[in-house]
Amino acid sequence: MKTILFYIIAAIVLCCAAALVGFVGVQSSQNTAIAKEQLVESSLSDLNAEYNRRAGLLVNLAEAVMSYDKHESEVLVKLSEARTVADGGDVNASAYIKAVAERYPQLRSVENYDRYMTELSMTENRISSHRKYYNTCVRDYTRYVRSFPARYFLSWTGYVVQTYDYLEFKNAPVDAPTGLLKQKD
Repeated sequence: MKTILFYIIAAIVLCCAAALVGFVGVQSSQNTAIAKEQLVESSLSDLNAEYNRRAGLLVNLAEAVMSYDKHESEVLVKLSEARTVADGGDVNASAYIKAVAERYPQLRSVENYDRYMTELSMTENRISSHRKYYNTCVRDYTRYVRSFPARYFLSWTGYVVQTYDYLEFKNAPVDAPTGLLKQKD
């Protein structure tokens, strides 16, 4: 009689332990799905931040380069005019040329354009990297919520599976800045 009672109690304890393990497994599936969902949303937010960075940074860089280019062009025109006058023997023009040469020993438009192109390339690489990471997060989430046994566990808990689209960029995005270095009339 004691052994039968012992087996009944042991069976009840084992059933309770199995139910507890099953409950924890089901909840763990839901927690994992939620974590992967948040990772997808976070990576999309990071990508949007990079788009905003590009929009602000590149426009400001282009304006700075064009402004310096305009300044440099004006200096070169004045210098050319002064040389023309100096060739005529004007002492004041020669002094102006020396003053400009001392004040602007090295004009830097080419360096500004190089920096602009480097920053443009780095920004586009960062965007590309964030796009790839977003697509990886979408793939991992989709794979998880469709896999066995997670899809059954998630349906039991009432979890609503989200649908995310992959980002495919065969062409440049329509919101990418263009024509930033065109001269303004």
